[in-house]
Amino acid sequence: MKRSFVSLVFCTFVIVTVPLAAQTFGLSVCDYEPPESRVVDLGLQGTFNWYDGPFVDDRNRAISASLVSEFTSLYAAPASGWSIDGRSEVRLDGTTWRAEIAGAGSLSSYFSDDLFGVGAIGLDAASESGLEVDLTGGVGKGRFRDVTPLAQANEIQNTLLDLGELFAPIGDEALLDLAQILGEVGTSDASKVVELSERLLATELVPGDQLGVRGLLAVEEILDSYDETRLCGYDLEARVGVVARFLPEFNLSTTTILQARYAAVPTPVSRVRTSMEAKFRLSDPSEFIAFGDASYSHRLPDGWTGRLDYRLVYDREWTVVGLSAISHSLFGSLTTQVFGAAGLSLVAHAQYKTGDEELTLTLSLYLEADLF
Repeated sequence: MKRSFVSLVFCTFVIVTVPLAAQTFGLSVCDYEPPESRVVDLGLQGTFNWYDGPFVDDRNRAISASLVSEFTSLYAAPASGWSIDGRSEVRLDGTTWRAEIAGAGSLSSYFSDDLFGVGAIGLDAASESGLEVDLTGGVGKGRFRDVTPLAQANEIQNTLLDLGELFAPIGDEALLDLAQILGEVGTSDASKVVELSERLLATELVPGDQLGVRGLLAVEEILDSYDETRLCGYDLEARVGVVARFLPEFNLSTTTILQARYAAVPTPVSRVRTSMEAKFRLSDPSEFIAFGDASYSHRLPDGWTGRLDYRLVYDREWTVVGLSAISHSLFGSLTTQVFGAAGLSLVAHAQYKTGDEELTLTLSLYLEADLF
């Protein structure tokens, strides 16, 4: 078991550090530092399947459904910040169903640079393991920044170069100016397009005295296409507090929580997020539970978006005394707009946990359309 936990820590360390080491030299998307960051993201993914065979009885009748949602809200300023993260998953297979809900909220106050004090509350509820709430406080280091404006600015430059609307790259200073325009709060997209055009013309790298129609349309499309916020940064936290388990039976224990999170934007059209959290009982540190998550999304050509998520849970006598279990979950999706308001999605999910004889696999393909 110790070897498994060491492997978990090592793999998470690799996932977190490799993207950072892979950053290219020069101005990268993560070099952008806005005065403050405000982020709200909500993602939903659902599937449903019902089948009734040719028999009078229900020997071929089957029903399955799933719904996965993720919510992120973040505020970061030089002196303080807060964050709310939530994830829920509900799956139904015939008469068997399971549900999981996990959420966390924290308030941070910065002492100097990236060093902060933090108070946090967490919730974990699952149909298989019960209900648990933790309340902790401690210290941490690091912060996250919304770098979406610079990601958009980079993509605008690259797209205009491909279209022949720019003679050459506009340079780091001009890119940061574009990002400043894109990051303005309360300004309409139409006004931003006008300001962007004027700044690009000032570089004297635009053929003629204005952007062409293709260039303007490309800029507008980029402004509309960023449905996911790009975050850069990291944080490390060590907290101490209490964990209360209400179901299946009440239990109260003092706990240490160690947490590490990392986010990067390798390219303007992709993002990486990883996190790891471990809870230890102070009375017996050999009893713990650890979570590892990694997510990668990439906007592909022709309107496709691909996403890959992996989640690992290692429960060592935390939920049930004397019982250890490991769970792996891999989720992938490809989505696109086929035509007009019609969207096509291909969703795959694989799961394996202690006690399973083989992988549980789900593959779904569905078309959504807004007819009226």
